[in-house]
Amino acid sequence: MRVPIYVEFEGKNVLVIGGGGVGTFRAKKFLNAGANVKVLSLEFSDELKELAKSGEVELIRGDVRDERKLDELIRESYLVVVALPFTDFNDKIVELAKKHKTLVNLANDAKKTEVVIPFEGEFEGIRFAVTTEGKSGIVARRVKDIFLRALEEDEETVFFLKAMDHLKRYMKEKNIPIQLRMKLYFAVSGDERFRELVRSGKVELAKEWAEKLVEDYVSGRKKLDIEGIEF
Repeated sequence: MRVPIYVEFEGKNVLVIGGGGVGTFRAKKFLNAGANVKVLSLEFSDELKELAKSGEVELIRGDVRDERKLDELIRESYLVVVALPFTDFNDKIVELAKKHKTLVNLANDAKKTEVVIPFEGEFEGIRFAVTTEGKSGIVARRVKDIFLRALEEDEETVFFLKAMDHLKRYMKEKNIPIQLRMKLYFAVSGDERFRELVRSGKVELAKEWAEKLVEDYVSGRKKLDIEGIEF
């Protein structure tokens, strides 16, 4: 069973096998994430050629049948993306990847792929990813757009995020122990005045009120009593 996670790709080596449209799309995705990208193919899209001219990607003209070269490239990679229009070499690539403990994304076989690359969305610091695990990319894209529109229409959630992010940084700066911080997150986020300030878009006032609540709880001026929550 696959588990959704976000992985830092800054500085990591990614090998894309296939220089067509899908290979180009995947190569750009990991370039934007700061990865070192190589593309192995007999032919390359014009876009990949332009990226290579500017030194953003390394193009390796070669045949996937060359097992020695394939083994060498996979050994150096953190992730290998197979973006070929056929699945003939998938098993061999997966075998070599397992040998070198390299992750594999099979863009041409959603059922057998080890790594799924979802459709992504982002709004005001809130990132999300959607996949149907191969059932329908069209539907996954539609769901992503629905989520994005919902966030764009929900200002309160964005205000809430900004206030809670400030609260988190504030408590860390004050060196408040993590177990107490966890309780305070719930106490502050459930405070009626805090939530009203957030709903009204008064984020700076909400931040100030959150700081005051923390000081009151930590000093003992206000009793911390959160029922039904285990820590």
